[in-house]
Amino acid sequence: MTKFVIAVGALAIALVALFGLYLFIKGVRNLQMASASTKWPTTSGQVIHSETTREVTEDDHNRSSVTFSTTTTIQYTVDGQDYTTSLLHFGQTLGSSDKSEAALLRLRFPEGKPVSVSYDPNHPATGVMKPGVHAEAFWLPGAGLAFLLPCVLCLIMGPSMIRGMKADAQSSQAFADSVESAIEAGRRGEIPRDIPPPSQSGGNSAMAMAAAFAGLVACALGVLALTAGYQRIWHGEASQRWPTTQGTVIVASTDEPDDTPGDTTDATAYARFVYEYEVAGTKHYNNLRRFAEVEGGSQEQAKTIATRYRKGAAVKVSYYPADPDVSVLEPGNTTDSLWLPGIGVVLILFSLAIFIWMVPALAT
Repeated sequence: MTKFVIAVGALAIALVALFGLYLFIKGVRNLQMASASTKWPTTSGQVIHSETTREVTEDDHNRSSVTFSTTTTIQYTVDGQDYTTSLLHFGQTLGSSDKSEAALLRLRFPEGKPVSVSYDPNHPATGVMKPGVHAEAFWLPGAGLAFLLPCVLCLIMGPSMIRGMKADAQSSQAFADSVESAIEAGRRGEIPRDIPPPSQSGGNSAMAMAAAFAGLVACALGVLALTAGYQRIWHGEASQRWPTTQGTVIVASTDEPDDTPGDTTDATAYARFVYEYEVAGTKHYNNLRRFAEVEGGSQEQAKTIATRYRKGAAVKVSYYPADPDVSVLEPGNTTDSLWLPGIGVVLILFSLAIFIWMVPALAT
């Protein structure tokens, strides 16, 4: 039984490690291509398809939820051959199930809009709208590390856990043999010797495995939270030095429920907050007020924000020069920006504490 548990555990760890390695390698490859794409040739393209679908589902308690999905396809030609792509930049495709993002994609890429596409000269079927390295490109290697790091911790602590399981098995077998010997002695009329309880030198292997699993989950979640939090802090810090332009709020928050039917031909039908601004003669749209997603929860703060960013209000937009679609109304970081990376650090430290102190204590 012990060998079977060890084999199953080793197989599970190997599968998780292979999946993490796949994500990490693919993520690194994306980063390499993103870096190389800055030197790729460009060609003209056109949006040939942009559609937003809306689906309402109800649960067992008759509560409805709405999901949105936008698909956008770009067509371009290289050496007389037509190709299509939906890759906005490495790390993000031209599709979204988020309501506001779906609206933004429809505004940014309406059907018939001419666009520029950078393509790999060796593989023209690989085309991207916005070349270069973007923050989203780090998500995939970050997810890979979220799977790989816990596996490394398992490899480090694995030998002590296996020794503990084997010691438990040997102790249990020795106890069973003593019981059998005592029964046989009783049958022969002999007085059996006192049977010592099974030794606990092997520790509690089941508890050690449960603690290790908790450590794995905490480590994986911590890495993901730290990766996402770092991206927001980096953007928040950099946005303080971005150029600015004047913009206008074209869609403001409303009190309409999410399941209110909307016009599928209206690009703003699904948005709750969108502002428009112009950079170098080109219109851009965004829905980001600040990079930290943790917002104040009081009604008074919500009213203040709604009043400040009402429909038609003039706003000052800070935009990323290399990609003007990336913008924010309130640049910089606040204490809210520290929540996500802080949670990530706490989870990682918690997982390390489990593997350094708890697992060895239970396994030995």
